[in-house]
Amino acid sequence: MTTLDVACAAEGAEYVAHSATMLHSLLAAHSSERVRVHYMHTDIGRRDRRTLARMVRRLGGEISFLSVPDRRVRGLPTVGFTRKATWYRIFLPELRPNLDRILYLDSDLLVLDSLVPLWQTDLTGNWVAAVTNVFQDDHLDRPAELGLAGPEAYFNAGVLLLNLAEMRDDACTEALLTFAVQEGERLSWRDQDALNVVLGSRRLELHPRWNCMNSVLLFPRAADVFGLEAVAEARANPAIRHFEGPEDNKPWHAACERDLRELYLEHRRHTPWPGP
Repeated sequence: MTTLDVACAAEGAEYVAHSATMLHSLLAAHSSERVRVHYMHTDIGRRDRRTLARMVRRLGGEISFLSVPDRRVRGLPTVGFTRKATWYRIFLPELRPNLDRILYLDSDLLVLDSLVPLWQTDLTGNWVAAVTNVFQDDHLDRPAELGLAGPEAYFNAGVLLLNLAEMRDDACTEALLTFAVQEGERLSWRDQDALNVVLGSRRLELHPRWNCMNSVLLFPRAADVFGLEAVAEARANPAIRHFEGPEDNKPWHAACERDLRELYLEHRRHTPWPGP
């Protein structure tokens, strides 16, 4: 039996419900695997933790809660759309010192297929494996402004397979903290920008089906980034459906009209927080 170690993060009661839906889809797709959930938070109440734990265990998973104190994110840019919890993933090498790897998943996604092939990806020599971000035309210059080679060098941070062992050996958490504090004012996409600049030189590119974003489904440029065949496969058979983007792209938003939103609502109805 394969054991998958999966991390996620939440801040505030609203995101407990979103993360519960994601976890429901994850566990439904892995009934034959051992799934250990590492749930990072700072202000999730005891009642919500107990309720979430019961759901995870009922579905055959295991869960542990990792409290990240506010002092750990002091000095990091958290104003605007970026929440404190989005930074928690950078602490995983120290929060889980006995793990060599972990799969980080955002709360605004659904798992549709087995992630075992992704989990078993060889990460030797890489700090992270991630899917390249597909930019809209008015953001194409963003990576170059960060000193990256170009749009093709920038990855989306919603799905990250992290090589914790090599990240610890190379003090990546310290490097991320130093960079983010010093350069915070110029990081438009805050934690994602920092992760790209610090970890991007040792990033393994993944097939887009492992992070099938709205941009993969909708932007014509996706074919230029991944090739027609890979985009067609991701669209037809996504392993992870990620509802990235502004708020009306989120499946819990009343105005959302994105593909597979109804499946999101179906998973949510089977959690202790059934209302969108």
